[in-house]
Amino acid sequence: MFKKMQWKIVVLFVALVLAIMLIVGAYMFNSIVKTYTNAFNEQMDKVMSGDFTTAITEILTSQISAEERVDRINTVISAYSAQLGLSEQRQCAVLNASDASRVVYTGAEAEVFEKTPNILQAMSGTTGKSVRITANYMDYAYFVDGGQNGNFIIYVRDNKQGVNSLTRNMLYIIVQALLFGALASIFLGYFLSRTITNPISILTEKAEDFAEGNFDSNLEVFSKDEIGTLVETFNYMGGVMKNAISEVAGEKHKLEVILENINNGIIAFGTTQEIISINKTAKNMLNIDETEGIRFDSFFRELNADVCMAEFIYLRKYKTESREFLTNSRHIKTYFLPFRLEDNSVGGVVCVFNDVTEEFNLERSRKKFVAEVSHELKTPLTTIGTYTETLIDNYPVGEEMELSFLKTIQNETTKMTTLVKNLLTLSKYDAQSVEMNKEAFDLGEMLRDVVKTFMVEAENKNQELVFNVLNVIPMVYADKFQLERAVKNIISNSMKYTPERGRIGVFAGFVNNEAYIKIEDNGIGIPEQDLAHVFDRFYRVDKARSREQGGTGLGLSIAKEIIENHKGTISMESVQYEFTRVTITLPINAE
Repeated sequence: MFKKMQWKIVVLFVALVLAIMLIVGAYMFNSIVKTYTNAFNEQMDKVMSGDFTTAITEILTSQISAEERVDRINTVISAYSAQLGLSEQRQCAVLNASDASRVVYTGAEAEVFEKTPNILQAMSGTTGKSVRITANYMDYAYFVDGGQNGNFIIYVRDNKQGVNSLTRNMLYIIVQALLFGALASIFLGYFLSRTITNPISILTEKAEDFAEGNFDSNLEVFSKDEIGTLVETFNYMGGVMKNAISEVAGEKHKLEVILENINNGIIAFGTTQEIISINKTAKNMLNIDETEGIRFDSFFRELNADVCMAEFIYLRKYKTESREFLTNSRHIKTYFLPFRLEDNSVGGVVCVFNDVTEEFNLERSRKKFVAEVSHELKTPLTTIGTYTETLIDNYPVGEEMELSFLKTIQNETTKMTTLVKNLLTLSKYDAQSVEMNKEAFDLGEMLRDVVKTFMVEAENKNQELVFNVLNVIPMVYADKFQLERAVKNIISNSMKYTPERGRIGVFAGFVNNEAYIKIEDNGIGIPEQDLAHVFDRFYRVDKARSREQGGTGLGLSIAKEIIENHKGTISMESVQYEFTRVTITLPINAE
């Protein structure tokens, strides 16, 4: 392992030396090229600003033949060849400014020159003397106004052969220096790496022990330099880490125990939006199986909680925020508590989830209950008020009408009295303050007596009311009066909603250590969508007909409370216009 590190140090050392030498060489190369090009431009500027340009201009503007103009220009160029530095590598030409065609050229024949950037600049009327280090030539283009004879360009071009020869020699020297530097740096780097890697190898072995949880460090100090100081620090760090890890493990265990035993769901998110910690309550409450991939913003966006991490990080929201949302048929109230790091920045957000479904449902039920009671009382009170007002305003109204009004008032008063009694009964069940007067009695005999009380009413409605005990029922230990009340409520409902010549059957039996009662009729039945609500308070399938027949919408609710208070069950089956069946099961010895 540390042989690899040694070679890495050697390679790094060599690369550093070579990089320095390359930078120096590149600087020298660039300086040579720049010096050469600057000298070229300075030389051309000096020549063009003197008599040379004047002489060329006079020739170009004079009215002489083209052949004579060429001869005289060649004579002038030859006279200034030393000042221009002309040679096989550097040539001078006079070009037409319109198309860069040759007028005079001291080099090889060329009708039209390549339109270099400098020539294009001169063609526009200014001097072109820009330098491109990467180009294989240097050139200088000077604009001359020829008057009636047109515009011209004095063009000097150098193929950079001289500077290229100089740079080749420089590169040769640089390569030799690089080779020597590489060999020297390899030698020095190897010995330098050994002095570093040997102590590090020992420290690495001890670090591996630290990773395995062994923090006992007693390394020998090899030297008194920085490496020796590192070894001493490593020994001290081992002792500190051993104590710190022990304390952290204890605190972590305490925190985990606390979180797991808290009834509230808790999730901690970091500033990168990932989950840092989560307890079982939160997982169960929010149906979270895997925390991998959950992010703060997307998680609460799906819950319609209208909150994002940026609010706490960038808006510096340190106060507790709260949101409410529905998920998995639960009403959840969530508190967002941002926590700070030592530098006072936001380190993340702790989310506390409270399942307030029960409180929410209770509050909703309370509001609904108050509204329904108000509505139920409003109708009879309005009727009583109206009839009373009519009697007072039109008194006397005659004995017959007065008696009719008083009967109506009496009926409405009876309805209100019944309603209040039923409400008081339900409130006692809600408060679990109903007194149970339990006794052992014959369930079959009790049902037979109840059925007898409805026989006259059934005959008046031309209905068939039957009772059957299907097998022997042991003595039942329960509150007989309350059970009678529950059964009467159900039979009464069956008779109300069964037409003439209809049939109501009451059956009892015993199975699986439970007594059961079935009350079945072939009346109008109940729509499927209403079956789930028939035991709700004030719920009526046919509200108008129920009020006409004196119903309060509380009979089945009371029956349900009575049966459940005896640890029994009550259920209803129905097919509209075919039948309705209520089934009650009761334990024989309900405590």
